[in-house]
Amino acid sequence: MKLSRRWGPQNLGFDYDVWMNFQQILAWLKFWKTGEADSEDMLHSIVLLLREARTFSERELQIAGEKGWGKRFDGTEDPMYFVSKSEVLTVLKAGKYVVQLVQVKEPYSDDLEASARNLTRQEQKKAWFEHRAWSSIDLWNGAMSSSRDLPKKEAYAVLARFALQLGDANCSAIYFPKEGWMMPNDGTAEDGLRRLIDAFPLK
Repeated sequence: MKLSRRWGPQNLGFDYDVWMNFQQILAWLKFWKTGEADSEDMLHSIVLLLREARTFSERELQIAGEKGWGKRFDGTEDPMYFVSKSEVLTVLKAGKYVVQLVQVKEPYSDDLEASARNLTRQEQKKAWFEHRAWSSIDLWNGAMSSSRDLPKKEAYAVLARFALQLGDANCSAIYFPKEGWMMPNDGTAEDGLRRLIDAFPLK
C-alpha cells in the first residue's frame, strides 16, 4: 500500500541550501523526483497522521526524547542528545542519529478518496479520512554521509522511540512511506511501534 504525499521542497518557502549540505540536497531532490512509490533511496520515515493540526513545542519534543531514550534531551547530560528547533528546521539528535521533524497543517494527500483505494482494511480507511494534518519523523543519517543507510531494523527502532511518545490521541494512524505500512491508532500502532523498538535494542 502506497499513499501519495502532496508536500515537497517547493512548499517550504525558504532556501534549503542555507542549512543543508550538498549531499542532503541531492538526496531530497532525488526522492521528490522519483516519488514515494518508486524510490528505493527515500529516507526511513514514520508519519503521524493527525486529526487536528498542531505544532510540537521544543519542550514537548525534549520530553518525548527523554521518555524514549532515558536521557535528558537538552544537551546538559550528554551533548549528543538534544532538540534544535527554529522556524525552518527541527532536529532531534539522539547520539549518532539525526532525525528531522516535518510538521504540515494539511492532509497527507491532495486526493484523499483516490489514496484510500490503496487501503485494504476498513479501520485504515477510517483513520485515513479522520486525518487533517501530519508530522513526519525522518531519519537523515543515510542522506548526510556517503555511507549506505542504516539497516531497516535499526532505523525504525530509532524512529519508533520518538513516534511512540508523540503519537497521542490526536494521531489517527501512523504510516511508513518507505514500506507502505499503515497502522491505525487503535492499539495496533502502539503495538507495532513497541515491536520495532524491541527488535533492535539501542544502547
